[in-house]
Amino acid sequence: MKKVIFIVGCFFLLSCSTTVKREQELINQKIEGLLAIHRQYAFMDLYERALKKEKEQLKIPYDSLFDISSMELYHEFCIVMDFYSEDHPTYDNENYYRLIDKWLKKEYGPYMPLDDKNLKAHMTFRRAFDFYESEDLDQYIDSLRTLFREKQRHNTLRSLECYESTMKYW
Repeated sequence: MKKVIFIVGCFFLLSCSTTVKREQELINQKIEGLLAIHRQYAFMDLYERALKKEKEQLKIPYDSLFDISSMELYHEFCIVMDFYSEDHPTYDNENYYRLIDKWLKKEYGPYMPLDDKNLKAHMTFRRAFDFYESEDLDQYIDSLRTLFREKQRHNTLRSLECYESTMKYW
């Protein structure tokens, strides 16, 4: 009888352990989804700021087209809730701004001259894409990963709930 109780108890503990691991894996997948959105937002933010810098340097007047891609990510996917809102201590994220400023300062001039001297060439998209693939952005996302997991352990990762509700519609 003791053997039967022992075996049933082992199966029960094994089952509970597996369920907890699955739940944690699901939460980790959701956190990775949030981190991917942060990466996309940082890419678009740098692209937009670099484009603005190019327009200012080249004295190109602003046109009426305005790309709102990063604003959509910012609000639609809830990244504003935990890390970019005024009520959160990381709102003024010095690491993020230093990262963006570092990449804005990098020289990204065209590699070859254009045939038409009236055209102004820039490499804004290339800068943003190199940034997207950079070790710098990887390290920043890793730091957010640590913060996200810590907040999730304390049930304070508000953007995770928002992300889950948003993903139902996609």
